[in-house]
Amino acid sequence: MTGNAPDAVLVLRFSSLGDVVLLAPALDALHAAWPTTRIVLGVAAAIAPVLAHDPAVAQLVTLLPGEGAGAYAARLKQALATHDTVAILDLHSSVRSVALRALLPLHWPRTVWHKRDLAATVAVGLRLKTWRSERLHADRYHLAVERLVGRPLPRGRLRSFPHPDAVARCRDLLANSGRDPARPLVGMAPGARWATKRWAADRFAAVAREAIAAGCDVVVQGSGDEAALCGEIAGLAPGSINLAARLDVAALLGLMPHCAAFVANDSGAMHIARAAGVPTVAIFGSTDPGSFAWDGHRALSATLPCAPCSFYGRATCPEGHLRCLGEVSSEAVWAAVRDVLASGPAPTLHG
Repeated sequence: MTGNAPDAVLVLRFSSLGDVVLLAPALDALHAAWPTTRIVLGVAAAIAPVLAHDPAVAQLVTLLPGEGAGAYAARLKQALATHDTVAILDLHSSVRSVALRALLPLHWPRTVWHKRDLAATVAVGLRLKTWRSERLHADRYHLAVERLVGRPLPRGRLRSFPHPDAVARCRDLLANSGRDPARPLVGMAPGARWATKRWAADRFAAVAREAIAAGCDVVVQGSGDEAALCGEIAGLAPGSINLAARLDVAALLGLMPHCAAFVANDSGAMHIARAAGVPTVAIFGSTDPGSFAWDGHRALSATLPCAPCSFYGRATCPEGHLRCLGEVSSEAVWAAVRDVLASGPAPTLHG
């Protein structure tokens, strides 16, 4: 799109948690390029707190659970009814977003982000090749913004936007759970949607024990579905604080200002920690750490001819051994945690 800036840009990105966190630099760049244009974000309601307080975003129109494309399109049109010129920036490029674009006014110009070429998608899906990203995930969003605006743009920043009430809530939760504010706090997120992205519970526990022995407090967190996993780790690492099923997305954002370091799998929590500038140690298995920036952080993965084997993760290891995670030792992860704790806050990232 070239010419004058529109009155509003409708940005579509419904999920997942990490992908929405990674929108921040692109929205930052878009807002800097067109400061008078209202950015209206279409996002799943459960994930909306990630960007609810982003100053680049003028309005959120949240997709409700089970809401159909017709009903949601009607609400989007209502939210944008007062704007004479509207552009659509589809950063999801899914069946749902295609349906929505068809239901929105045809005179609204569209810019569509493409995940990757079809040949790579098929080859990796059929296990004909492994996957290494050619550019950062956030940079691919940025390129779509440049196509929309019609010129090269400075890259935006990866940031976190916790609400002060959420930060205070987490402070109280930690204090009531025995947190010693004089001790550095190491956060842990042992969950992930896919099995081939989940490092073993006993290894998370081994790192937690080392951190506690070194004078840190440790907090383990996860969703309700991950409560048993978090409980296992807390049981194997006496003294750990277990906040499983007690933090929603807004509260997870609020936890980060309390953390001196964070340990996680490739997951939404890992991206939230990086965005908050918390020095993060991430364990990768079936996915590619090269999709993200790591200045001030650490990404650990095993070097195997079969990995990374997936864009997002798999339910089971195609080779049946899951060595990509099994060969990442707790000693290596604890050494990385020590390093990031000694280095202090991470620098601002772009993706």
